[in-house]
Amino acid sequence: MWPMSTNLYLQAEKVYNQLKLIEHDLSHFLNDKSVSYILTEEDDLDREYIQSVVKHFRYLEVYCMEGKHALERLIATEDIQEEVLEKVLQGVYLKCVNGFFSPKDDIWHEDSRASYRNKMSIDFQYEPGSHIVDLTEIVEPVFQDLREQLDYLEAV
Repeated sequence: MWPMSTNLYLQAEKVYNQLKLIEHDLSHFLNDKSVSYILTEEDDLDREYIQSVVKHFRYLEVYCMEGKHALERLIATEDIQEEVLEKVLQGVYLKCVNGFFSPKDDIWHEDSRASYRNKMSIDFQYEPGSHIVDLTEIVEPVFQDLREQLDYLEAV
């Protein structure tokens, strides 16, 4: 039995697993799909915009990997402090969740009414092509769940 509270351990483990899933999906996409490949498949897309989107996905991949590694170390620690875990989770919220829903340079934005219309909440500034839309549809629900779990940290 872990000395840390079972709820804290379960929360840390759940967030770790979600970050692992997101990182895997982003890594798979980034390793398999180059900007050139995306543009070859759909040549009517804006190259600079696609480059910006892919670059932001790289940042998100790194942020998720960093959060995952920090949580992995905490989960392995027998005497975890709640404040330390909260600080790591706050970093995950700020860098990963906010980074996904509110990216720098406004390359996309969140449609807050999307859930009412049964559609993806990410609205791209320009047409991103099917590969990027497919990836976004895969990772968005996991980011949504992360945000719901960590929402209490936004005010901290």
